[in-house]
Amino acid sequence: MSFQKAHSSIVRSIRQVSLLRDWQLTRGDRALPSIVDFTPDERAGDAADIVMTEISVVDDRQAYLCRSAGERVEQLFNEKMPGRLVHDCLDAPMANVGRPIWDASVRHMLPIYCIAPFSDPNDCPVTVEQLLLPYSGSNDARPAFVLGALHAWSTEGRFDARGLLRNVSKAPVHWTVIIDPALKRSSAAEENAEWDDVIIDGALSPTPAR
Repeated sequence: MSFQKAHSSIVRSIRQVSLLRDWQLTRGDRALPSIVDFTPDERAGDAADIVMTEISVVDDRQAYLCRSAGERVEQLFNEKMPGRLVHDCLDAPMANVGRPIWDASVRHMLPIYCIAPFSDPNDCPVTVEQLLLPYSGSNDARPAFVLGALHAWSTEGRFDARGLLRNVSKAPVHWTVIIDPALKRSSAAEENAEWDDVIIDGALSPTPAR
């Protein structure tokens, strides 16, 4: 599976933009920023939307062990997550789609941004934006942690977030790009054109910037 690259301006969520900016600043001229340099913005409420995972190997396959998860993240998964593998907290359809996205962040050592549509139990349309940020441990040459920031919102206003990522019979379309700090900013039309890497058949219109 291949992913296109995009400029950081494609990220919509204000808090995710801030997290991405911090990732770039703390990385500097290193291959990766260190996890010890990351501190969630408590005043902005970042911690509630963040899942921190440590990269491990399970059954000869890369896996992501949850070290901490915010309140709103656990609502989306409808699971208590610390001490468990992230993809064990998902049903098979979502786990199978999510794993290669997380793997791509580790392989490219760059942030990943994706958008996917869901419906809550009352059939209210909800959009989930996910930003994945790779961090090093003691060795900044390779990833040891992946931070996931999730943001759910709806044009209808209020919605039920409980189990939003689990109560699906078929995983929805995910539009996914690699955020490359080396890319120059493109025009708005070019940014919208980036959203053509479809993982599963379906249709989703680009969401407006907020």
